[in-house]
This record gives sequence, structure tokens and C-alpha cells, in this order.
Amino acid sequence: MPRKKREFSDLDSAAASFNVLFEQLDSAGRERVIVSERFRKFLEMLRQYLRLERLEREGSAPAPSMVFCSGEPDTADALNALARLCGRHSFGAMVDDALYEALLRLNASAPLRPELLKAADDPATPAGGTIRHAIRFAKSLASVLKNSAALKMYAKQQSAGELSRLAPAAGSLSLRGSFFPRATPKGLAMELAARFELADPFAAGRSFRYKDESFIPVELKSIRTPDQFFGYAEAKRVFGDHYAGFIAGRHNLPLLVSGLPGLGKTQMTISYALALKEVTLILPGPESLQSGLERLIEKLAAAPQHKFIVFFDDIDTRELNWYYFRTHVGGSFALPANIMTVIASNYRFPPNISSRGRAFTFPFFDEIRCQEMIEDLFVSRGMEHVSPELLSLIAADYVESYGQKLFDELSPRTLARYLELYLADQEKRRLMLEMSHGDVITKPDPQAFYAQNMTLLRALYGKEAIDEIREKELSGN
Repeated sequence: MPRKKREFSDLDSAAASFNVLFEQLDSAGRERVIVSERFRKFLEMLRQYLRLERLEREGSAPAPSMVFCSGEPDTADALNALARLCGRHSFGAMVDDALYEALLRLNASAPLRPELLKAADDPATPAGGTIRHAIRFAKSLASVLKNSAALKMYAKQQSAGELSRLAPAAGSLSLRGSFFPRATPKGLAMELAARFELADPFAAGRSFRYKDESFIPVELKSIRTPDQFFGYAEAKRVFGDHYAGFIAGRHNLPLLVSGLPGLGKTQMTISYALALKEVTLILPGPESLQSGLERLIEKLAAAPQHKFIVFFDDIDTRELNWYYFRTHVGGSFALPANIMTVIASNYRFPPNISSRGRAFTFPFFDEIRCQEMIEDLFVSRGMEHVSPELLSLIAADYVESYGQKLFDELSPRTLARYLELYLADQEKRRLMLEMSHGDVITKPDPQAFYAQNMTLLRALYGKEAIDEIREKELSGN
């Protein structure tokens, strides 16, 4: 490397990384301004020091005198100012804190530990690039200070017992004790993730239980992905469309989901939420839909960088005090734009509640939807055409398995378990295919589905409501 380039390499690197980490153009596009409010004065003075250091190395400004004071500011002035701005903190601690603040700001869209650790390995990612800039800036600044003519002169004056223009605190400025000059990208990513988790309670994961006004990270296991749900095309369309509208900022209307137990309300709500990387899923208890709702909303509104889907599951709509929901959803207070609620219930929603959001009722699980689910599964596996005879035989065998007490209910979730067993049984698949070409095709018993649905309805609504529900819902009206 030529000598002139070598003389300025630390300053060039420090200036470039300083620009990436701390600066942006003003609204007029004419001037670079410091982004940080907290460290603005310190960073402005640090930028001035680096500029004066360059001028002195270039010879455009005279070397600083530690005895006499010239008419123009020099590096001695800037070093004294930096020491005063540090106050009781060390210079290294101030630089570290400013760098951490910049990294937290620049990587706010990817604060999760796994994402940061993965990105740290790739300098082409925003996290990988900014982490490397922070390390390079600290190393370059350490080199600038080591080679500073003013600091070298101060050390000589101290040895000779002479007075100096540099204050003792300024004369000892260095990055000793700073984490960044000795950091590795992976180590810095781990530290950054830990700081995200301290600063942001939602940086620790994507799904949280909410209890006693605290958010507890939870790993939701056995949740299928959206492409693993079969049949129920309208339900899938509603979830996909409604969530997409929320993410795009078009609305935050509540989604009110009702239907009999076992139809997939919980699984589908969670699955479609977690499929969107922008979403943080909150799982409160029923009490938070009543008197605790205002406090929950306050806590979530304090983190506007997150998009929250708040899922209230298994709510008894008949017993809930809806006052707080009516107040905060379509009432006197507007729900913050980064929060959307989903409420799932086995019961119907009151009309004055369903009118405040988008209501969807899962249709009954019957022999027709059973065969639709089976067909959808086969199509997802690349079978372009599945004969009605084969669908009928498989559905009939599933109902027979239920009759033999192999399953405790007829529902999408038990059908999913049946199909897993069916697909794993090569001999059974061969026999079913042969039988589908025969003259006699067994059909699923519709009475079995009807009896199952009536039993559930009676348990939920009581005998007196059966006639009304039977006429209204089983007729498809």
C-alpha cells in the first residue's frame, strides 16, 4: 500500500463506517445529520475531531500546539470537548453505547436471536453489514487515537513534567476496555440479541403468553403450516385475506371465528399468524378480554415496531362482559393500527359484537366436507384427478373407524390423523384403489355426521335451541 494511502486508511475507514452507522441526509438533502438524539453532541464532536485529524495529517492545518493556542480550532480543542462530553463515563463506554444504539436502530426489523446469528455470518445482510461496520469503526478509531500527534505530544509533556493544553481526561482518551475493537461478528450478534431482549420484550420470540401483565415466550409445537390444511377453502381464504389486509395496513378489524369444537379454529388462527414473519402472536387468557384489555393494549401500543395478532381462544360469548371490547373496538377509543384481535368461540357472537369486525362461522363437518378434505390432500400430493369412488371409499372407511372407537369424534383433526395412517399403509392404499374400480362402492354414512353434530349442538346450546339451529345452519341458509 502506498505510504499516503496507509496514512489515511484508518481515517477513511472510520469516516465511511461513521456515515453508515450514525448519519443520514437532512430533509433538504443538502447536509449529513446525526440520527441519534441521545448521543448527538458527542457524535458531532467526534466527527469534528476526525475531520481536524485529517486536515492535520494532510498538512492543510498546522500540527496542534500543546503550549500555544492558534486562532483556529485544532484536534486539541476537539479532544478536550470530547472528554467534557463524556462526563463521568469513559470515552470507550461512550463509543460502545453509541454503537449499540445505532445497531439496535438499524437492525430493529430483525431483532430475534436466530435471525441475528444467521445474518452475522453474511456481510451482505443488513445485520451482517452493520455489525462489521461497527467493529471496523472501533478498530479504525483506536488506530486514529494511537497515531494522534496531539496525544503523542501530550504523553511526552507528561513525561517531562510540562504543562499542556490537553486536559488529563482528554490526554488519556482511548478505547481501552471497549468491547468493539476486539469483537467478532458472531460475538457481537449475540450481545446485540441480548440487548434487544432487554430493550424489547418481544425480541425473544414470535409467540407469547400474556399473564399477570407479563409476556412469556412460548414455543407452539404441532402447529401445521397453512398448506397442511385440507378442505375448508372458504375458511382458508378468509384467514389469508384478513391477515394480509392487516399486514398491509389496510385495516385492523377483529376477526370473530365461531364453530363447533374440532373444526380447526385454533390451529388455523395460529398457523396463518405464524406464517407471516411480520406478526408477533399474543395469547392472553379470557380475563384480558374484559377488565384487563385496556392494560394489554397499552403495553402492545408501546411497541409500534411490531405487528400484533392478539388471539383470544375458547371464549364463552354468552358469559363475557363485552363492555371493554365495545369501548376499545369501534367505540370511544380506536385500537392502535399495529394491533388486531382474533376471537374464537364454540358459540355464536352477539349481533352488536359481530358487527364490529369480520365474522366467520366454520360450516359443519359432514360427509361432503369430509370428502373435500380427502380430495384436497391428494391434489396437494400431485394427483390431478381423484375418482369420486375412491373418495367415497376412504370417507366410508374413516366413518367405520370412528364407529369402531378408533377415534373419539368425527372432525377435521381426527380425519387428519386417519389420513396419516392411511398414507403410511401401502397395502391398504392398494386395496382401496382396487375396490374403487368395483361395482359396489361404499358411501360414508351421513347419519353418523348428523348425530355427531347434533350431540355437540345439544351440549353447547341446550335442547331448546336445536330446532332453530338445525333449520338455520344445517339447511345452509
